Amino acid sequence: MYAHVLLIEDDGELRAEMLDYLVRHDYHVTACATLAEASEAFQPGKSAFGPPLVVIADIRLPDGDGISFYMENAGRFPDAKWILMSGNHDLVRLASRLKNAVDLPACTVVDKPMPMRLMTRFIEGQLVTQRAA
Repeated sequence: MYAHVLLIEDDGELRAEMLDYLVRHDYHVTACATLAEASEAFQPGKSAFGPPLVVIADIRLPDGDGISFYMENAGRFPDAKWILMSGNHDLVRLASRLKNAVDLPACTVVDKPMPMRLMTRFIEGQLVTQRAA
């Protein structure tokens, strides 16, 4: 089983670094700079890789926020696991509180930049869960 990762990060250098790392680890990645691009990628039939297994989203983006995007879209892909990330510690705390207050699939909230090994462990854990299902 492969892992399709939807990556939403507006910082071009960080997005390229994360994309390169994920591709080198044999993940299928759809990389987006904005929520508009990510919304387009979420449309049925838009991705050759199918629905995402993991969504990694920056919290603060030029056209909105990753928290609202998660709350609006997590129910559409209940099997996908989400990572929300931010370099702003207040936003990380807010997202951590909100994730426990809503009736949506679980998400993980991390400080940015996220260690690449943490990202890999998260994706591999999701692959193991999917294989067991």
